[in-house]
Amino acid sequence: MQRLLIIVTLCLFSPVIASAELALPNVFSDHMVLQREQAVSIWGTATPGSRVKANFKGRQKSTDTNTAGRWHVRISTGKADGQGAALTIQSGSQTVVIEDVLVGEVWLASGQSNMVFSMNRVP
Repeated sequence: MQRLLIIVTLCLFSPVIASAELALPNVFSDHMVLQREQAVSIWGTATPGSRVKANFKGRQKSTDTNTAGRWHVRISTGKADGQGAALTIQSGSQTVVIEDVLVGEVWLASGQSNMVFSMNRVP
């Protein structure tokens, strides 16, 4: 009886186990800035073997997920501008929209006290 209960439970939940939610890492968020005039990497996870489409400013790229459900595309950004646009990722019936994405210069600075600079020092 217990064996039958386990089999029925697995059958009921197998569609939930078989499908994975479309997801992107937290580095992708509303109001982010992408480097201008570059092919930037967008990646995430979705249902294994599914088709994923990325659309940004009329440029669309698509790929299939691998057996682990991971996917990766490179989409070109174009010239810098001050107009925010939506980055849309779609897989099957699932859609993730990242709003107000700007294109411009992206700088990464790190350090300790040598990175401190007060604006009152600027003429």
